[in-house]
Amino acid sequence: MIRKTKRNTLIAAVLTLALLGQSWFLSPSPALALPVCNATGVTNRANYESDIIYELMTDRFADGDPTNNNPYNKSNSYDPSRTDINKYFGGDWQGIIDNIAYLKNMGITAIWITAPYNNLDDPYLENGISYNAYHGYWAKDFFLPDEHWGDWAKFDQLVATAHNNGIKVVIDYAPNHTSHTDNVEAGALYRNGTLLGRFNNDTLGLFHHLGTRADYQTSKYEYQNYALANLADLSTENATVQNYLNDSIDVWLSHGIDGIRNDATLHQSDAFRTVFADHVNASSDPVFHFGEYFISTPDAKYDDYRTSPDRTGIQILDFEFANVARATFGDFSKTMQDLKNTITYTANDYTYENDAVTWLDSHDKSRLATIQPNQGIFHAALSFLLTSRGTPVIYYGTEQYMTGVNGDAGRTWMTSFSQTTTAYQLIKKLSDLRKSNLAIQYGTTAFRWDNSNVLVYERQFYNNIVLVAINRSGTTYNISGLYTNLPPGSYNDYLSGLLSGNSITVGSNGAVTPFDLGPAEVGVWEYRSPGASVPQIGAVGPTMGRAGDLVTIDGDGFGTTPGTVYFGSTAATVQCWSNKEIKVTVPSITAGLQNVTVVVGGNTSNPFSYTVLSGPQVQIIFHENATTSLGQNIYVVGNKYELGNWDPSKPYIAFWNPNYPDWYLPVNVPASTIIEFKFIKRDGAGSVIWEGGYNHTFTTPASGTADTPTYTWQP
Repeated sequence: MIRKTKRNTLIAAVLTLALLGQSWFLSPSPALALPVCNATGVTNRANYESDIIYELMTDRFADGDPTNNNPYNKSNSYDPSRTDINKYFGGDWQGIIDNIAYLKNMGITAIWITAPYNNLDDPYLENGISYNAYHGYWAKDFFLPDEHWGDWAKFDQLVATAHNNGIKVVIDYAPNHTSHTDNVEAGALYRNGTLLGRFNNDTLGLFHHLGTRADYQTSKYEYQNYALANLADLSTENATVQNYLNDSIDVWLSHGIDGIRNDATLHQSDAFRTVFADHVNASSDPVFHFGEYFISTPDAKYDDYRTSPDRTGIQILDFEFANVARATFGDFSKTMQDLKNTITYTANDYTYENDAVTWLDSHDKSRLATIQPNQGIFHAALSFLLTSRGTPVIYYGTEQYMTGVNGDAGRTWMTSFSQTTTAYQLIKKLSDLRKSNLAIQYGTTAFRWDNSNVLVYERQFYNNIVLVAINRSGTTYNISGLYTNLPPGSYNDYLSGLLSGNSITVGSNGAVTPFDLGPAEVGVWEYRSPGASVPQIGAVGPTMGRAGDLVTIDGDGFGTTPGTVYFGSTAATVQCWSNKEIKVTVPSITAGLQNVTVVVGGNTSNPFSYTVLSGPQVQIIFHENATTSLGQNIYVVGNKYELGNWDPSKPYIAFWNPNYPDWYLPVNVPASTIIEFKFIKRDGAGSVIWEGGYNHTFTTPASGTADTPTYTWQP
């Protein structure tokens, strides 16, 4: 396996081969002209490395249509004074449309909006307080738009307006649950207006019925089967639920959305997430898909969190980044060297670190302007976010210095649409840099100078370089002994002194003439390569799929004359081609990790790791009755990539055993396939005991889910 984060170890070798005119494969000449791709436009729905996402709560942003503020005239539902945080404030899709120029002028290229589907209509009464679904996380009907935001025509207008202004539309989507089990609807699930079931009358088995997870219940089984905060937990291993969620996301995809933010992925099984992502990725134009796997720092779940994109194909909302960055620039409980260490170890730990979605503010956390009221340091934090690896998110109102002592308190009405704040201007400038310099989009990070208050780091993608110096303190530091890969010469601050940055001079050996970095000063200096002469892959999206799926490859040096794209040693069919973007369909190829390469004019690009699945995915719930010794768990291995290809060192995750000695686990496997498998006992040291007897066989369904019989351990 060649991980994408390790690609720079291969660059020298690849470039040497390219300069010698050698390549791994010969590139056939195209027979016909191909359409031209656009790497940084709204048509690139798979890769967001060049984007800045703006998370806005639809209800709290702008009211463009007062007629939908309280569509059912419910009492305790709407607050026209916009002071009761638990009531609707009146924001809607028309309000976003009316302010699209504000977003465009800030350099925003994607908006992440509140879950758009129909939510609980009535307030939820708890301890005498009426709570409302203004946040979109209390689903009722995933197939219909919520009346508080607008109708289908208005949603389509929002998408069209955004696209016409170069802005993608990402929807929040929460497949984990509906609403509270004890509200007036009893957590009901509807399909296009028709009731399917309620939590208290669950004849179809739509929900889990284990109660709310307590804080001390921290196993994977408990996170993924118990309810989150008394919300009716959808049984995603139920075929009706699986098909319902697949069908519902198809509806929103058909209305032109460009991305999915998947809520509460920690609480969804790996199997469901993989099947759901596979379904999305098999659409005619797959979209960027990232999920909220909530962790603290440090956290025992870190390894499961960081590897979840490799297992499921859903990228991560980067809590590790945010937790440390907020502590570094917020209450100063972490140093800049701690932040440096975090970027360093996540570069090794994340397979696709530039796909991680980074943030400082969110709807679940205290606002950055509250934990750091010093605007100079606040701007330093924003500068770090916007020049670091990953795709950054700006929470609505961050550019207006909105405050809030916790997540709820930060969900206030948008205070201003001023385009003159320093934060607004900073976001615009660094958005332009992200669009124009591939080092910010795809580059690795090298730290050049640091102490507890200062970081100087370099982002580099081949010959594209951005050097950033940030001082979070009130002290001036002399930056001496600094070396860079910037070519020799003088460089003006890209921010034009917005944050007091000055010009620097780089000598012939890469040494930077010493300079002072003042209090809360930020300097940004860049070099853009005039053009790559060999193909250079920066991003591939999605990172998991199957034969026939559309895949987008972004980078540089692909040229205007199409070459060949390989998955392993198999050529893919090219759908469009440009110097910075290629779209292809995945060829029929052996399932597993494959390296994607681009061959142009005898030159071969760096490889990029891509996971090929065995076929369309379905869930099978495996059942086994077995006794184990202390420390042992039950696993399944079998004859498909998804089952480890009989390799006991690569089994699927450990089975659950709430009713020992009965074990079970939902597992994603290829549809309409006869699979062969056995169960093994494996302990923490990796010692394996195979069951005896013949291999088990099971025919998987064409869609949905299925349960195996309960097998008994074969001695």
